[in-house]
Order: sequence, then C-alpha cells, then structure tokens
Amino acid sequence: MLIVSILLNIVLIVLLVFIYKKSEETESNLGWKVFGYFCLGAFAFKVDEIPLPLGFLLFLLIFRPKTNVKTKKRSAYLGLVCFLILHLILPAVERDLFERPRDVVAASDNMFQINFTNDWMTIRDQLKIEEHARLVYFKAYYQKNGQIDDLYYYVASVSGKDSVYYDIHFSADTNRYTIRAEKIGIEGLEYVEFVQASRFFEVLDEVQVRNLSLEQPFVGYTLRFDGERIKDNDEYQQKYMILGKEIKTITKDQLPTEGYPINICGKEKPYELPTGSGVSYRCEANADFFFAD
Repeated sequence: MLIVSILLNIVLIVLLVFIYKKSEETESNLGWKVFGYFCLGAFAFKVDEIPLPLGFLLFLLIFRPKTNVKTKKRSAYLGLVCFLILHLILPAVERDLFERPRDVVAASDNMFQINFTNDWMTIRDQLKIEEHARLVYFKAYYQKNGQIDDLYYYVASVSGKDSVYYDIHFSADTNRYTIRAEKIGIEGLEYVEFVQASRFFEVLDEVQVRNLSLEQPFVGYTLRFDGERIKDNDEYQQKYMILGKEIKTITKDQLPTEGYPINICGKEKPYELPTGSGVSYRCEANADFFFAD
C-alpha cells in the first residue's frame, strides 16, 4: 500500500499543477488557493467511524469564488476524488486483500498423528498472527481410527482497535487449512480472558487425543472446546483432569472443578433426521477433560 500512496501523491501533484496552469486569469497567491480548495474538497469528518465529505459540502454551500471559478471548482472536485479514494476505495481494496482466503498445508489428516502445535505455529507465522492469540472455539469430527472428517476453529488476536478474528478450517480432501481473517476492532477485547491458542494445542500434543477416550469405543467422536475457563459442579457428568501426559478422574468429592474443559462425545452410526434433511450422529456418551493455564 506504500507504493500506491506514493503513486497517488505523484498523480495528485501533477493534476494540481495542471489545474493551476489552466487558470483563466491572473490572481495573486493562486497556487495556494488551488491547494486550499483541494484540501477543502478532501477534508473528511468521521461520525461513528463513518467518513463524511464535510469539506466538499461546505464548498457547495458556502464558498462562492468570484475569480478563476473553474480552476477553484476543479481543485475542490479533485479533493472530493481524493476523499473517495482515501476513505472508500483504498480501505475496501485493503480489506479485500486482508480478508482473502489463504491456505496452509497440514502435517496430517489424522487426529492421533497430527502435531497441533507445529501446525498452529506454521499458520501463525505465515499469517503473522500475534503470539498470544486467543482460541475462541475448536471442533473436530473424527473416526475411531483418528481419521478427520471435519475440523475447524476460531482464533482472536486481541490488540484493541487492531484485533483480528481468524476462521481456520481444515479440509480432509486437500489436507490443507483455509484461513480467513477479519478485522473486528475493539470487539476483540471480549476474548481477552479466553485461553491462549498455543496453550490449548500444547495440551493436545502432550496428552495425545487418542488418550482422551471414553469408557467404551464408538464409531466416531467429536472433540469440542469453547475457549473459556469455567467452574463446574455437575456431579452427573464424567470429568477428568489433564496433568501433562496423565489423566486423572475427578470424583464427586473434588467438585466443583475449575479449568478449561475439552468435551469428548462418542457417536454410533448416523441416523436419519426427522425432517428428511440429512443424517446426524447422536451423542451416546461424553466426558469433560479439564486442563489449567
């Protein structure tokens, strides 16, 4: 965008000189007046972050040049063109370039073999995501042998007005992650208490997904993580605590439990939905695996 800005400045200077040289009559300080009308036409006033061409409106409503009328009008209109380029066209182009989908090759298409930390670091480095980005949501569908059917997660880079939301989707067909980024500004601050993505993937790699198992085997599984730390007092849900490579059962007398829960859901064969709109997998059993910061 720096090159575009330099080229734009050069073009504007050339056009202003051209307008000046095409003036109808001699006038003192005309060069400064041409520049002043240009600045007036380009002047923007923001209301709720929406830019308005206030300078050009003032030109239309108040300013009535008596000499070199065409020259001064051309300068103001050139300022309006500059306003449109700087506040509408360039931001739209920059946003489209920033939000374009980008692909990153995955290390594996198997939940039991994939190195989540390495994949995350590759994504982070290629998209220049900040180191302490927060994991908002993670969900994976996989078969009993670990083969991934679907996997996606959302990450937020929390940096005040510069916060960015990333939608990361794994495709088993291409063995690639497709990442879409969206600038969300101060809305990103709502994710500041969520777990760091690097910590979540570190936990998965250390404990190994195959060890996050239920009491009986199933055809398929869903691994879901909501990103937030909770205090859980539900004595009917099976719970475990992840301690490095160890997994320990949480008994009723140890409740309430605090931490970040990873939910594992076991599924049998798919069944037809009542609406006839497809099939679904019923969750036959599930358990929560907690980990700490």
